[in-house]
Amino acid sequence: MKAGKIMIQRVISSLFVLLVCQQVVFSGELELTPGEKRRIESGAIDTFETIISLCKRERFDEIYEYGDSISQELMSKEKFISGMKISCRLASSRETVRDIEVQIISPRRVRLKAIMGFAFPHDEWGETVFHTKLFEMILEKDEWRIHLSQILYCY
Repeated sequence: MKAGKIMIQRVISSLFVLLVCQQVVFSGELELTPGEKRRIESGAIDTFETIISLCKRERFDEIYEYGDSISQELMSKEKFISGMKISCRLASSRETVRDIEVQIISPRRVRLKAIMGFAFPHDEWGETVFHTKLFEMILEKDEWRIHLSQILYCY
């Protein structure tokens, strides 16, 4: 019985040490000044709003340039554009995007949460349908980028 208690104490001690080490290692990344936080948030939001604006104007070739390097390697520009012509169903009104929130994961990675308005051409009432969506963005070459599949399949 005593050996079991010792084993449990060792496991708990090990978990505690791992948690403390994780805090020490990763705490430096999240200690940002208020100015740095505002810069990160506004940069990501500006890029996101630009992407949405381009989508509403059906400028899919320009949206492709906001894709991160991984998604551009996985998807050709032609495939992305043809997919967007089929799937882009954003509402054209001012209700396209609202209530954008940014969570800073690190100085080079953020998660945006936004309420998105979608229009479906076969909807007899022509109403905008709203869904809360999450998008992750990364900073590549000093520009905020998004994985293209998050845009292509966002509805």
